[in-house]
Amino acid sequence: MTRNEFVNKLAKQLKRTQKETSSILNEFSSLLTQTLRRGDQVGLPIGKFQLKHRPARTGINPSTRARIQVAPKVIPAFKPSKKFKQAVLE
Repeated sequence: MTRNEFVNKLAKQLKRTQKETSSILNEFSSLLTQTLRRGDQVGLPIGKFQLKHRPARTGINPSTRARIQVAPKVIPAFKPSKKFKQAVLE
């Protein structure tokens, strides 16, 4: 489903315009990004958005087979709730 299709369906369900719904979705995304940047997590009924810390590790360059050191990094992650997983898998 594309973003536009999602906005259209959500707008119909909320009985709002597509413009209003798109604006709400943009604000949600912006707030989520700001909160994760601060290092906080966001809990929703469908799951939790949080930062995941990946430690440094040794990798292999596939073209040269040389060992390389991969730096540690922090990435955004989503952990779905049990209810959400069950609902999707039914």
